[in-house]
Amino acid sequence: MTRRVSNLKPKPWVFRRLPVYLGLLLASLFSFWPIMTMFFEGAGIDLGPLWSGKGFSFVSGVPYYSGGFFPSWANFRDALLWGNFPRLILNSTTIALLSIAIALVAGIPAGYALARSKLRGMGAMGFLLLALRTVSPFAIVLPLYLTYIRIGLFDTYLGMSLAYLVIDVPVVVWMLSGFFREVPGAIYEAAESSGASETQIFWRIAVPSVAVGIAATLIFAFVLVWNEFLMASLLTGAATKTVSLGVWSGVGEAFGGLQSADWDAINAAGTLAFVPAFALILLVRQYLAKGFSLATTD
Repeated sequence: MTRRVSNLKPKPWVFRRLPVYLGLLLASLFSFWPIMTMFFEGAGIDLGPLWSGKGFSFVSGVPYYSGGFFPSWANFRDALLWGNFPRLILNSTTIALLSIAIALVAGIPAGYALARSKLRGMGAMGFLLLALRTVSPFAIVLPLYLTYIRIGLFDTYLGMSLAYLVIDVPVVVWMLSGFFREVPGAIYEAAESSGASETQIFWRIAVPSVAVGIAATLIFAFVLVWNEFLMASLLTGAATKTVSLGVWSGVGEAFGGLQSADWDAINAAGTLAFVPAFALILLVRQYLAKGFSLATTD
């Protein structure tokens, strides 16, 4: 009987890990609560009384919430079927894919060279390339705006795609260099001993070996471009406005016509714009973590 009682006692490791679990729970709530609020508001669920602290009352001793818990999909349906929201999605997708295609054409060979070359200074060059990713967009968006106005690239798919190379190329090169570096050196050496040229090694061995890494890098770069706001706010107009800018500008402009902001509709559009990026990141999350860990080790 004594043994049974002792088995019911909590194990010491539970208490040691409890602060960690609580910290992870709080961090998760801090991260996901804005997204959950955006979804609730888009579905017509009124959270205002909850935030005011006056939403709960007792009716005949029964707790009652005076907010609106009557979810509706009307705002999501209207965003997809009416107005300019589908065009915003098309614009963002076109710009992102074009920019990523250019970044991959330049980034795959560059990542391979960064991983394989034994020249001095390649490591410093890699860190310098990554440091370019930390440059504030404010430092380059105004010169780009003035240049695009003069050469006719303002409010064009090509102009936005080229501007986003500042975001894409450093990430693509840095991540792919890690994937190329993961390929065992014995494979490269075996190909060289068989008389294969560097070009043949690149196309027939290196690129097929990191195909999954290329796909993961593509998706991550796509999400970066999809969520970008500052450049889109200054370099696009009515023809190429992206979904992030369209959601921010409000229903009056995003969905056609002039009207006051409808926050439920804005939140519904924001939720729909968030879903593709979130789904893609979940799809390749393990490869992204692997790519970043490999890129930071040499």
